Amino acid sequence: MHQTKEWIFEALLLLLETTPYDQIKITSITKKAGVARQTFYRNYKSKDDIIIQYLDELFKERLTIIKKWKGTNQNDVLTDFLFAHLKKHREPLLKIIKAVPDYFIFERFEGFIKYLVNLYNKEHTTTDKLNELHLKYSIKYQIAGGFMILIDWLMNDMPLSFEEMRTIMSECGKSFIEQGIYVPDILYSFADQLESL
Repeated sequence: MHQTKEWIFEALLLLLETTPYDQIKITSITKKAGVARQTFYRNYKSKDDIIIQYLDELFKERLTIIKKWKGTNQNDVLTDFLFAHLKKHREPLLKIIKAVPDYFIFERFEGFIKYLVNLYNKEHTTTDKLNELHLKYSIKYQIAGGFMILIDWLMNDMPLSFEEMRTIMSECGKSFIEQGIYVPDILYSFADQLESL
């Protein structure tokens, strides 16, 4: 994020502390950020776009971490980096999740799910509708469940270590691991092909 976007994003986060998301106006954001309205529209289409771009940037950062560790056979280290990444973004992420309408998060999930399904299908083509939907629903199940677990972990001041969280997540994913459709493994396997959404 370049400087102007950071100012605008920070302004939105500050406003969220006192004002419901749906009542925040562009004028309030630009005033708080100390930028002109034209500057805002050079960077964003709308207030919603601030959140969308932030969530997309988080996803890109996570892909960069996965790419960096590809081939090291250090899955534990990789997982710890991903947890550390979440911890680093804890405050803004929680403010956003508490403030924005649910459809925001679900739309970003849908994009991520389509991305993973397409990635997996490049290597495992199937014409069987049942298998295709099984994969899609398995990925949805894992992402939604994983998201809820991680948000609970963040909201409750991260009561467990990265290692303990890794163990819980792996236990929850056992049947997906056995089926070869465990989301972290899919991402790790295709790290070289990972691009942004």
